[in-house]
Amino acid sequence: MDINKSLTFVTEDEQWVTKFIIGAVLALFSIFIIPGLFLAGYTVRLTRNVMDGMEQPLPEWTDWGGLFMDGLYIFIAMFVYSLPFILVMCCAFLFMVIAGGAQGSGAEELIAGLGALGMFVVACLSLIWALLLLVVAPVVFIQFARTGELSSCFQFSEIMALTRENIGDILMTVLIIFGVSFVLGLLGIIPIIGFILSLAARIYVGFVAGHLYGQLGTKMFGGKEKDFEAGLS
Repeated sequence: MDINKSLTFVTEDEQWVTKFIIGAVLALFSIFIIPGLFLAGYTVRLTRNVMDGMEQPLPEWTDWGGLFMDGLYIFIAMFVYSLPFILVMCCAFLFMVIAGGAQGSGAEELIAGLGALGMFVVACLSLIWALLLLVVAPVVFIQFARTGELSSCFQFSEIMALTRENIGDILMTVLIIFGVSFVLGLLGIIPIIGFILSLAARIYVGFVAGHLYGQLGTKMFGGKEKDFEAGLS
């Protein structure tokens, strides 16, 4: 894994400013979901380009239809993987409703105790699933970038095997992304220009993540990816 390359490759592209600005504009409107799908699709393309060994892996903002579909598919995949977490949160809400409805009844203390126990169990399950999703998500992303097929995201046995075999690199990738995101996120507190800087930081973190995922995919699979990895060393 070439960490320095993932942090500096952006400016090696002659059109990086234009590509960066387009990404920032999409990030500005990502609250409307669809622009966020384009950004997700762009990260998929970036990951794929790194795995294919392209010298300048930043994609062009041209194939908008393809970017949208890639983003939509990866969104669907991650939503499915998040369903257990959503289900647990719904259970937590249900416990709260039951406990609130028990006020003034003779069984109030019993129900309140069961509610507290239920919330504790829910919190534990949520933490476990969140940690699992944290290490599995990069592999799911890489699987889709490699194949372009939504079904590949649900090859659970292969995904779990790849996660176990590459857990060290996955954890390092996740820590780098979180570290860069945290440090650059502090720019948002700067008065007046903080919002603009936070948008730029978000796009940059996405570019870094895409490159790291591409390198990780390179180590997992052979072909062009293996040639590119040899060139980094």
